[in-house]
Amino acid sequence: MENLEIENKTYEISFLVKTEEEISGVVDFLKNHKAEIISEPVAKNITLAYEIKKNKEAVFVYLKFKATGEDVKLIEKDLNLANLVIRFLIIILPKEVYVKPRSENQVEEKKAKPAPVQHIQIKQSNASLSNEALEKKIEEILK
Repeated sequence: MENLEIENKTYEISFLVKTEEEISGVVDFLKNHKAEIISEPVAKNITLAYEIKKNKEAVFVYLKFKATGEDVKLIEKDLNLANLVIRFLIIILPKEVYVKPRSENQVEEKKAKPAPVQHIQIKQSNASLSNEALEKKIEEILK
C-alpha cells in the first residue's frame, strides 16, 4: 500500500445550543477530537420555527475548523451520541481560489443592436371593381 498523506480540510460547523455557556463545551469537544479551530464562534439568539427537543429558543453558533475526514466522521458520530447540541451541520468549505480582476482594457461593453426594420409593401390594385362587377362575381361563385 502507498503511504498516503492525510490532508486537513477546512470545515464549518453550525449548531444550536440551549445557552451561550454551552458553546465552550462544544469548542472543547472539537479540540479533543483533533480539530484545529480557525475562527472564533459566532453566536446569535434565535426563535426556532418549530420546537426541537422541547426547545422554542436556541443559540445559533457557527465556526470554522480544520480536521481530517476521519476525525470529522468521529466528531459527527460522537456529537450525535453526546447531548451537547440540539442540532448540528458540518460542511466542507470550498478552497479559496484567487481570481485576477480584469483590467479596464479587457472589459468590453456590449451594445444592443436595434431590431432590423422590415419593410412591408402594400400592393394597391389600380383596377377597382364596380358594384355591378362585384355582384356578378358573387353570383358566379354561389352557382
